[in-house]
Amino acid sequence: MSFIKNQIFKFAKSQGVKAGIVPVKTPENEKSRVEEVNRLGILNKDLERDRRFNNITQIAAYLTDCPKSSINILDDKFQITKGNYGFNVLQSTLFEQAPRDITLCQYILETPKEQLIINDIDLDVRTKNMKNMVIAPELRFYAGSPLITSKGFTIGTLCVMDKKPGKLEHFQAEGLRLLADQVISFCEIDYQNSNETNDENINTIENSDVNLEANYFSSASILFTDFIGFTKITETIEPGELIATLDEFFIGFDKICKKYKIKKVKTIGDSYMAVGGVPEGYPDHPKQTCLAALDIAEFVNGMNIQRKVLGKEPWKIRIGIHTGPIIAGNSGENFDIWGDSVNIASRIESSGEEGKVHISNATFKFIEEICDSESRGDIELKNKGSMKTYFLNSLN
Repeated sequence: MSFIKNQIFKFAKSQGVKAGIVPVKTPENEKSRVEEVNRLGILNKDLERDRRFNNITQIAAYLTDCPKSSINILDDKFQITKGNYGFNVLQSTLFEQAPRDITLCQYILETPKEQLIINDIDLDVRTKNMKNMVIAPELRFYAGSPLITSKGFTIGTLCVMDKKPGKLEHFQAEGLRLLADQVISFCEIDYQNSNETNDENINTIENSDVNLEANYFSSASILFTDFIGFTKITETIEPGELIATLDEFFIGFDKICKKYKIKKVKTIGDSYMAVGGVPEGYPDHPKQTCLAALDIAEFVNGMNIQRKVLGKEPWKIRIGIHTGPIIAGNSGENFDIWGDSVNIASRIESSGEEGKVHISNATFKFIEEICDSESRGDIELKNKGSMKTYFLNSLN
């Protein structure tokens, strides 16, 4: 850092303290996160001369109707802008490197897997004092999507800004997320190309039949099912019939998942788990997963009609779906998925009702214009607090 920039840095940081800006707490994984920034070598790259990244910042601005956008990297002390759109030369120079403690993007580190959307910077408790700084940017709206690497670390943001308060529609927020994924994809590809002898596989998973290194996926739809009262069923049925019946149901579920390009994860007892959007990243995975769930419910209903004809008790099912970020890959020889989204999907399923497809608000947002649904309002999910959910009746 030059002498002049060093003086500006110190002045800006002192201004932030005087203004009352409270820096984000240092993440627990900060050392590993910064190592990830260094692994990709992104700080040494001149992204402003790369058309791929220039296109992304321009598209981000067009998509969100914001005049400014930028790709910002967060190390342990600084925010470094690696590319921008809508900034004049003076603005680009001033904000090329800034103390992390006074930036908007720093707050992405509080919830590093979620988008940071501040509808009015002057009203948000975290940012309302920024206007008190002498060198404060004239901004009122901010939306940033985290740049999350294949190892699951958030190293920065793709963000958009405006001088007036605003908001993003769901499709705009999703578009920003996809563009952020593209930024990381380009960075990972560049890293791989410059390290051809590196044994680590950082590519998108292409073949589900081979061992899959754990990778981060910013969006996936997780489906859970289980049979109500299964413990009681096990007490009243012969073991051989129990296993045969489970197999009959699960083989049917497998066929349905294959039809909708949903990947089976595993079965645990009477619970069936599958995921859409992994590894191929199909953009319509929320819809396809919901269609699979509706077919599963219909399949179980048909099987139960047959059971009643044979004088057997029906097996009542619950189905739950949630859409969110996950880590997916092989654990030993078996494919598995991890993350808070998986836990939420499980809670959505367990809080559902017999024969119904219970979906989270995150899933609902993707299909609300093409579905018939019933709002449940806010319900309490164990260890997850209150969440808005819906019963899905059909898809158009």
